[in-house]
Amino acid sequence: MFRVTQHQVSNTTIAQLAKHTSEMYRVQQRVSSGLRIEKPSDDPAGIRRSLVQKDRVSRLEAQEISLVHVESRINSAHVQLREAGNLLLRARSVALNAQQATDPSEISVLATELDGILSQMVSVANSSDESGYLFAGTASLTRPFPNLNSTGRNQYDGTSATTVLHMTGDIQRNALLPGDMVFQPNERGATRIVGTTGAQPGQGTDTAKGVQALLVNNTSTIYAGASGINSGTSASQIDSIVGPAGAHSLQIIDTSGTGAFGTISLDGGPAVAFSSSDTDLVINGPTGQQISVNTTSIVAGFNGSVSITANGTMSIDGGLTSTAIDFSANQVVTDSRDGTILNINSTQIRNAGEDQIEFPGTADAFAAIVNLKNDILNSRNLSASERAAAIDRRLGDIEVNRNHVLDVIGVQSVSLEQIDRLKTRTEDLKLTEKLELNETIAADISEAVVRLQEIQNLQEYTMASIARVLAPNLLNYLT
Repeated sequence: MFRVTQHQVSNTTIAQLAKHTSEMYRVQQRVSSGLRIEKPSDDPAGIRRSLVQKDRVSRLEAQEISLVHVESRINSAHVQLREAGNLLLRARSVALNAQQATDPSEISVLATELDGILSQMVSVANSSDESGYLFAGTASLTRPFPNLNSTGRNQYDGTSATTVLHMTGDIQRNALLPGDMVFQPNERGATRIVGTTGAQPGQGTDTAKGVQALLVNNTSTIYAGASGINSGTSASQIDSIVGPAGAHSLQIIDTSGTGAFGTISLDGGPAVAFSSSDTDLVINGPTGQQISVNTTSIVAGFNGSVSITANGTMSIDGGLTSTAIDFSANQVVTDSRDGTILNINSTQIRNAGEDQIEFPGTADAFAAIVNLKNDILNSRNLSASERAAAIDRRLGDIEVNRNHVLDVIGVQSVSLEQIDRLKTRTEDLKLTEKLELNETIAADISEAVVRLQEIQNLQEYTMASIARVLAPNLLNYLT
C-alpha cells in the first residue's frame, strides 16, 4: 500500500518548481536574445535550414559589395570620359579658329592651347582609382598609355579585354572598356598621299595609322648607252630622281664635236653647258630634280638622248628600315617601330623626297590633337590651300574621336543602368532571405511573453496549492 506523505508532496512540488524555473529561464533567454534557436539541440531541422539561409545571405552581401565596387569604377570612368569629350570639343573649337588665323602670335597661342589639351587627355586616359587604372583593360595595375611621343604615337600597354562582372546565377556583364577601344578608334578610310614623289596608294589593306611620312631616296643613278656620261662626285648626296629605265633621260649635245664642250639637259629642263673637265656638274630638271654628272669622258660628237635608271628606296619609319623600289603596282613598306604596314603603288615614283601619308579615321585621340597642332604650325610646309585642307581633315579626325567617346559614354551608361537594376534586385533578394532566416531562428516575442506569463501563473498556483496542502490541520495530529 502506497502512502503519500508530506515529504513526498514537498519533493514533487520542488521538482515542479525547478522545471518551471528552468523553462522560465529558457523563455527569458529567448526574449532577451530574440532567438528561438541558439544551439542545434533547440531545433535540429531548423538549424540546418538556418545555415543554408545564412549562406545565401552571405553570398548576396558579397555580390552587393561587388556591384557597389563595379558601379563606383564605372561612375569614375564615366566622369573621365565626359572630360575627354569636353577636351575634344575644345580641340574642335581650336581647329575652327585656326582656319581663320593668319597672325603668327595667334597661331602660337592656338598651338599652346592644344599642348594643354593633349596633356589633359593623356591624364584622362591614365586615370585611376583605388583599384588601379580605369582604362587598362584587365591589366589594372599597368599604366595604359605610358609614352606619348612628338608624332602623337602613344603605345597602349594595357590589355584589349573588357573587364566583366561575373555573378552567380546571372549572365556575364561588361564593366569597363579597354583604353585601346576608348581612345584609339579605327574607322579607316582611303589612304591619302600628299607630296611630289609620285607615290600612290597601293591595293592592299594598310595598318599604319594617323599621319606619317614616306621617305623616298635615290640609291644609284645609272646611264645607259655609250655616251660616256657618268655620275658626278656628289651624286650620292644630291641626285633626287627615281624611276625605272627610260623614266628619266639626258639630252646631250656635243657642240665641239670632240667632246670638249656642249650642253646637257635633264627631262627637257634648262640646258646646262659642260666641258670635259667637269667632274661634279649639277643638272636641274623642269620640276626641281637634281643630278650630278661627270662629263670628262663624253664621246666625241655624241648628240642624243641617254636613258636613265634611278634606283631608290622607301621608308615610313624615318629611315630605320628601307624597302627597295621595284616600280610595281603594289609594294608593302613596314614600320619597324610597331610592325604596321603601308601599301604603295610605286609605278609612278619619279622623285626623291618626303611625302605625307594620311590614314583618315585612324588617328586616335592623341594623334588627332598632335596632327592638328602640326598642321596649324604648318610643320609640313604646305601651301596655304593645302594647309587649310589639312586642318579641315584634322577637324574630321577630332570629330570622329569625339563621336566615338560619346558612343562609349552611351555604352557605359547602359552598363550602369544594368548594374543598378541588378543591385536593386540583389538588395531585394537579400532582404527576403534575411526575413526567411529571421522566421527560422528568431523567437516569437509575443508568444514567448505569453508563455512566460503562463509559467509564472503555474508557479504561483503550484506554490499556493502546496501551501494549502502543507498547512497544519487536525488530520496531521490524527495520523
